[in-house]
Amino acid sequence: MKKIIFGIITLTAIIIGFSVIFLQFEATTKPSTTPSAAKKETVTKDEKPVSEIAIPTLFVHGYSGTANSFKGMINRLADDGSVTKSLVMTVAADGTVTSKGNYDKFSQNPTIQVIFEENKSSMVNQALWIQNVMKELKNNYHIEKVYAIGHSMGGVSLTSYIEKVGSDKTYPVIEKLVLIGAPLNGLVIGDDGVTPYDLTEDGPKQSSERYSEFMKNKSNIPTNLQVLNIAGDKLDGTKSDGSVSVASALSGKFIFNGQVTSYEEQVFTGKNAAHSNLHENTEVDAKVAAFLWDIKKVD
Repeated sequence: MKKIIFGIITLTAIIIGFSVIFLQFEATTKPSTTPSAAKKETVTKDEKPVSEIAIPTLFVHGYSGTANSFKGMINRLADDGSVTKSLVMTVAADGTVTSKGNYDKFSQNPTIQVIFEENKSSMVNQALWIQNVMKELKNNYHIEKVYAIGHSMGGVSLTSYIEKVGSDKTYPVIEKLVLIGAPLNGLVIGDDGVTPYDLTEDGPKQSSERYSEFMKNKSNIPTNLQVLNIAGDKLDGTKSDGSVSVASALSGKFIFNGQVTSYEEQVFTGKNAAHSNLHENTEVDAKVAAFLWDIKKVD
């Protein structure tokens, strides 16, 4: 009897011993389930960031402009990788918009070139046509935000459009605006560089009807807008780019400054600052690229 009891005790001790050894082994080999460990398992070195939706840039030509007006600038910016050529949108005299090209919302700074078939029309008509373009972008391309560049009359018409539409969510939001040689206060140029429209600290000495209208409606300009205003001075004594005086272009300061998030202006000088040379000037390219897309061009 004693032998049987002793055998049972011995067997029990052996079973308990093996159980302890097994539990210790399982504890040392079981993977940790703490939150930090689980997080590390989901991260891979090859994981790529999600592409961002690009903000397209509209290019609006000036009075009597054509597809060639901004063709050079767009090609140069595309060749150096700053932008991707995308859409060309043509507006007929009746306001009908037709589009050519492909738009990829994930491409590098896609361009949208706007062309008016009736290229010698009024600011009022052009502002309405820009409105039609914006509707097309919103409704058919689902574009919510844009940048815009306007040369000469194109800049005037963009300013008129912005004041007309304001913050209406029916249209894409213009976040950044570039004006190049825009005659915001008329086209008077003095041979000696002096005109009745010259600027003072408080504004132009004299206001054109166009400028007065801009000032009257400036409160409609969305406050989120950022503006770069570029003027040209040929240095021929007229203080102008040959078509638009520096004073007329820079009168934009009194329209935008204090109303928008930021306002910046720059005057380019020399023969490459002539009115039609401004959008062919590589220094202007660099300034535009830095302002719109934060691209620093290295000479």
